[in-house]
Amino acid sequence: MLKISNVVGGILLILAVVFFSISWYALVPAFTVLGLAIITRKALEPLIVGCSVGFMMIGKYGLHEVSDGLFPGIKNLDMAPAREVAFPLNLLQGLEDTISRSLHDGGLIWVILVCILYGALVQLLVASGGVSAIADFSSKFVKNKKQSLIMTYFLAFFFFIDDYLSALSVGNTMRPITDKFKVSREKLAMVLSFVCVPITIIMPVSTWTIFYGTNLMDVKSVSATSTSAISAFANTIPYNFSAIISLVIGFLVVFKLFPDLAGIKAAENRANQLSDNYAAENETGEKDKNSLYPNRNLDEEEIEEELSAKKGNILYFIVPIFMLIFFTVFAYPTEWGADYVITDNIDALRGVATTVVLTYLGYLVLGVMKFDDLSSNFVKGLETITFVLVVLGFTYLLKDVQGALGFDDFVTQKLQNVPGLNGSTFPVIVFTVVSFICWATGSNWGIYAILVPATALLSQSLGSNFWLTQGALASGTVWGAAACFFSDNRVLTAQSCKVDMMQHGTTQFPYQIIILIASMAMYLLAGFIL
Repeated sequence: MLKISNVVGGILLILAVVFFSISWYALVPAFTVLGLAIITRKALEPLIVGCSVGFMMIGKYGLHEVSDGLFPGIKNLDMAPAREVAFPLNLLQGLEDTISRSLHDGGLIWVILVCILYGALVQLLVASGGVSAIADFSSKFVKNKKQSLIMTYFLAFFFFIDDYLSALSVGNTMRPITDKFKVSREKLAMVLSFVCVPITIIMPVSTWTIFYGTNLMDVKSVSATSTSAISAFANTIPYNFSAIISLVIGFLVVFKLFPDLAGIKAAENRANQLSDNYAAENETGEKDKNSLYPNRNLDEEEIEEELSAKKGNILYFIVPIFMLIFFTVFAYPTEWGADYVITDNIDALRGVATTVVLTYLGYLVLGVMKFDDLSSNFVKGLETITFVLVVLGFTYLLKDVQGALGFDDFVTQKLQNVPGLNGSTFPVIVFTVVSFICWATGSNWGIYAILVPATALLSQSLGSNFWLTQGALASGTVWGAAACFFSDNRVLTAQSCKVDMMQHGTTQFPYQIIILIASMAMYLLAGFIL
């Protein structure tokens, strides 16, 4: 009997073929990735195959030989050299162009630097005994599984400044505590996904709201009535329905007012039975403990647990986290002046880089760790993030190859030609189309920047509520970022919770479908009322 996941994956691969046949080339790589990812439960290999499919189409002997105007987007990309050579050499050329372009615009390189430094910081916190100290301290107040999940949920609110900060900090902080109460890693990651992206678009000050507000200020009618990017985006906050619903469902889940669905229920049973099953079967020597939980390396985790068992001081954890938040939000005091604006200076890279340096020196000066231990753990932290960086690199490459296939023009054109488009239905259509595209491609900020001008123009011409429509646009990107199996936030959440990325994506997806349907209903209703 075929597994449901294989059937769904097969359908997505068939859709990729259909899209190719009807010239929707921009969607072919993304649906290839989605189909293979669901079937294989892998992340990296499907991304490589999806990128390869895209580069086969734009290579020297690809489709542009038949029609030179097939892929207009490639003319505006630095990736154009990839069109001059045959596959597979153009795949390597495209990867090189993606990385080299990031040296100028900072996109991928910024993410890489943030991730590797977070890896180093987390490893230093673990090795110092700070993580175990905070876990021991929390155990005085957290007495059961339910309380550990409640703490996870509300701790994520504390890191509202940036979704990367939330995903990496909360996951690594709470994992030892939730493990103690046999909470599955899948459920920990799911609770985190309910909060870390949605909260950044609900709070008035975050990296998301600043970026989105800046794009809104480019619309003349907005800049004429709003004094800043923050005040402009604040008008959309009441209409970010998917983010609000996600926070509500997360609240219901941690307080056990919402049932565990099939995937999470199976993961919870596995977590509860893991220790007992291994103890029983180990006596017979019939089964290795890793086979009981195939998506985790239990041998490696035991080594990590031994390391984290070192008794440290709670300040070894609290002080670095405070520095991380402070230097993420505030620039260095030497840069403060009369024209200094806090919201213009939020920078996750500055925060983590400064914190790593000060933590390293502080541990050394205070004798928390010897120099050799500091050095080895710093390097080990960098190594732990290697796979994540490779996945993120190919995610960015997938976005670039889709851009070369005319993705931007495709999105704008299809949104304008949706059947049944009018002032009342426009918000729900915007939300549905954008959610689908962001889920399929793993892109969110880019899609938002592309569609702000078009949706602003259409909402005014159709007589639709402007702020409701912009809220629907932002909300769709948030849902896509939370639901996509290979988005950067899913990658980092899975990494911090030490759970297989596809396992995390598939187990939380039914909840995301509920959020999607409820949001669509609200946008449809609001479109007719407002």
